[in-house]
Amino acid sequence: MTKSEVGSDSRATGGGRACANCGYEPMESFCPRCGQSDRHYARSLGSVVLEFLREMFELDSRLFRTLKLLFFRPGSLTREFSRNRRVSFVSPVRLYIFASFVFFLLLSLFGNLGEAFVRGMADEDLADAADEVRVNVVTQPSDSLAQLPTEERLAAFKASLPPEQRRKADDILRRPEDSLGRRALLAVAQSGGAAETNWIGRFFLLSGIDIAHDPSVIPRRLLANMPIAMFCLLPFLGLILAVFNLRKKRFYVEHLVFAIHIQTFTFLVYAIALLLPDEGLGGLIRAGCLLVPYPYFVIALRRYYENGWLLTVVKSVAMYVLYSMALLPASILSIFVTG
Repeated sequence: MTKSEVGSDSRATGGGRACANCGYEPMESFCPRCGQSDRHYARSLGSVVLEFLREMFELDSRLFRTLKLLFFRPGSLTREFSRNRRVSFVSPVRLYIFASFVFFLLLSLFGNLGEAFVRGMADEDLADAADEVRVNVVTQPSDSLAQLPTEERLAAFKASLPPEQRRKADDILRRPEDSLGRRALLAVAQSGGAAETNWIGRFFLLSGIDIAHDPSVIPRRLLANMPIAMFCLLPFLGLILAVFNLRKKRFYVEHLVFAIHIQTFTFLVYAIALLLPDEGLGGLIRAGCLLVPYPYFVIALRRYYENGWLLTVVKSVAMYVLYSMALLPASILSIFVTG
């Protein structure tokens, strides 16, 4: 019997503890030699799953302590981090991942975003809703729309497309002549098409064909890509906070943690709103949930950066505008990114 086998037997029989991986003893919570934990996973599936969830989301007193500060004392959780009091709370990144996972899961299940968007973005409905734009296009066409592409040019355009987009382009071209999607596709074919564009133009062209063919891809891509887009914008929000609070002489990571906590609170509040009914008291609370992130942001700024109320409000408005200027193109870009 090897030394590691002896270690395994000793755990089973309640004898002296030895590391099951390398046989080193005495074994503590973690092996001093190889670093393996003393946990044993050869047990019931239920207990393993519960331990996995506990480790992944830290579902213990730290989570409730963290949420209490996050919800009821804006800015205090970041202040505890700056004071290096971290062991009693869930780490900012893990808390953010937990909150974004919950929010986007509930949004995909209960948000009804896709159904509403498809109803509003169907090609026929879009044409009816944009009568003025359509009339202008028909009565005052641009050069590319006034001159339809020749059969040879249209065939060359379709030949430059991948097979899937070529099939979708054929479907779009079979639509009525006043269809916006059809007219836009003919304009692209007349202006040069996929063969004459760089990789960026081709990227948007192929995604645009997907969207024109089936507008329901818009909410699906938003749901799939917005968590990544918003996570990538966190450093930008941290930079905004750092620039507006240069005189506070804080490290950038402190501003970044503040941004993470603000975004986490927003995700959790919006997740609560998704679970509430649309009518009655639930509708009123839902409306309040949608409005509360901004006053929360102001209070958190005031408590963490310790500026006066007037200066805090002015800074918060400026920061919201700058962040929105980055969030809008990120949202649009996420529509064009395929999964």
